[in-house]
Amino acid sequence: MKRNEIRLKDIAAQLGVSPSAVSIVMKNKKGVSDETRERIRLTLERYGYSVTAPEQPGSSRNIRFLKYKNSAILVEENGNFVSSIIDSLEEECRQLGLRLIITAFGPDDKEEVYRSIREEPMDGIIVLGTELEAGDLSVFENIPVPLVLVDTPAPGHSLNCVTMNNEEIAGQAVRCLYGLGHREIGYLHSSMDTGNFRSRYQGYRSVLEQLGLPFREDLVFSLTPSLTGSHQEMSRYLERGIHLPGALLADNDMIAIGCSRALKDRGYVLPDDCSVIGIDDIPYSSICAPPLTSVHIPCRELGAQTVRLLHYKLTHPGTAAAKVFVDGQLIVRSSVKPAAQPSPDNGRSTQTAPSPPDNPERTEAGVPQNQRTQTGFSGTDNPEFPF
Repeated sequence: MKRNEIRLKDIAAQLGVSPSAVSIVMKNKKGVSDETRERIRLTLERYGYSVTAPEQPGSSRNIRFLKYKNSAILVEENGNFVSSIIDSLEEECRQLGLRLIITAFGPDDKEEVYRSIREEPMDGIIVLGTELEAGDLSVFENIPVPLVLVDTPAPGHSLNCVTMNNEEIAGQAVRCLYGLGHREIGYLHSSMDTGNFRSRYQGYRSVLEQLGLPFREDLVFSLTPSLTGSHQEMSRYLERGIHLPGALLADNDMIAIGCSRALKDRGYVLPDDCSVIGIDDIPYSSICAPPLTSVHIPCRELGAQTVRLLHYKLTHPGTAAAKVFVDGQLIVRSSVKPAAQPSPDNGRSTQTAPSPPDNPERTEAGVPQNQRTQTGFSGTDNPEFPF
C-alpha cells in the first residue's frame, strides 16, 4: 500500500498507539519508548513516510497559541483578563523551554487557521476558548499534536482544557446571598452563548435547588456582556416595570456594573434595594460605586496550568484527555448587604431576614468564612495528570 493510500491515524490504529505518538516519531521528538518508536518508525517507512532528523540538543519546541476573537466583547472589553493569561503562558513556556507563537484570528479567517493547524509543523497548540462557539469545538478533535483549550470547559467533547470551576464559582455567590438572608435571587445572564456562561448558569440553578429555592424564569434577564450593552438593556427591562428581586448574580463583572448603573439611574439605592455580585473581579470592580462584590478568577493560574498540562501531554503521548478546573475566591465589597423583610406599609426593607438553617461560621459581613478562601487549583477529572 502506498503512502497516499493510508493515513497516519490508520497506522496508529494498526499499531495500537495514539495518532499523537505517530506524529512524535515522525518528528523524532521525545515522548515514546524506544521499543514503540522503532515499531512506529519501521511501519512509517514501509508505507513511504519519512521521519525527520533528530532534534539538536537545546532546541525548543514550538507552541502555537490561537487567540480567537468572535465579537471581541469578552476578549477586548475584559482585556486585562486575557493579557494576564497570555503573560502567564509566556512565562511558563520560557521556564519549560517552549517557544510560544501567537496567532490572532476571527470569524472571517478561522477556516484558514483551522486548516493550518493540521498542516503546519507545530509541537503543540493552545487555544483561547473565551469566545469560541459550541460548533467550533469539534474542529479541535483528532489534531495530530497535543492541544489544550484555555478558558472554556468544552462540554461534550473529549478535549484537554483548563478553565474556571464555573458551576462552583456561581454556586459560591448564590450561597453568599443566601447566607445574607436573600430568598429571591435573580440572574443576569449573558446573551452571548459560551461554555463558561452556560456552566455558571447551571451552577446558579443547581444551588438554588440545593437550597430549596424555586427557579423563576422571570428573574433571569438576558443581557449583552458589556458595560454599554448591559446598561441599555437593563434600562429597558426596568422601563417595562419588571419585578426586581432583592439580589442579583451576573455572569460577569461587565454585566453586573452595567446593570448597577441602570438601577441607580432609575433611583434604586445599592445595596439597600438590591445586592449585586459579579464574576471575574476586574480592576474596575473595586473602584466603581458601590465597589462590586465579585468572584476573583486567578488568571495567571489558568495560564500556568494550561502550559503544564500541554507539557505533560508532550512528554506523555497517548494519555486520555484531561479537564482541569481552577477555583475562584469570593471578594466581598459594598454591593451586598443582609436582606430585609418588607414592611407592611410600603414594601421597603426594614427588618433583617432570619439566618438560613445549618448556618456556617459567619464573618462580620454575614458571609460564610469558608467562602472567602476558595482559590487556586481545584483539580482535574483525569487522575493521570499529576498537577
